Amino acid sequence: MTPEVTQQVSRLRSEFYAQFADAQNTAVTINKEKSYASTPPKVSWTDTQQRLNYLCIYAYSAPDVLVPDRPLVLRIGVNLGAEVLAGVSRGKGIRRYNQACQFYLTLLPDEAMALMPWVLDALNRDAKPQLTTLPLPYHKLVPELGGSVAPSFWTHTAQRAVKSPLSAALSPS
Repeated sequence: MTPEVTQQVSRLRSEFYAQFADAQNTAVTINKEKSYASTPPKVSWTDTQQRLNYLCIYAYSAPDVLVPDRPLVLRIGVNLGAEVLAGVSRGKGIRRYNQACQFYLTLLPDEAMALMPWVLDALNRDAKPQLTTLPLPYHKLVPELGGSVAPSFWTHTAQRAVKSPLSAALSPS
């Protein structure tokens, strides 16, 4: 990513995490960015069933030095990958991760705040959510079929943004 895009993602992430924390009905921990860390900052909390949850926003695709025209597309990952960490230590008092609610949401940066209510709705259900039955947000979501361990949803605009440069590059001149 270019330095400008890195700053843009960092600002958006900070704003999203702060508003997300304000909207939750429980204490939320926001892990800050560290330049030496290979994992992006995340928001974590314990739900009503005492399960640990986390949400992470990162760049799915972004412009860089080699491909400056690549679109910036973000991905929100919810409770994905934590089960590996949960298996490391099962000591007394260790909470388990919420594996009942796991999903990806791929979107453009300007769609993140508008989609927060949908994300909150998906997370604040006690039973395993049937994400395809949740009311559709303003930015209609398209389920991604196959290829993912967890349900994955895209906004139409994010799908178009990712496919556009590829189809332009693949078409004969």
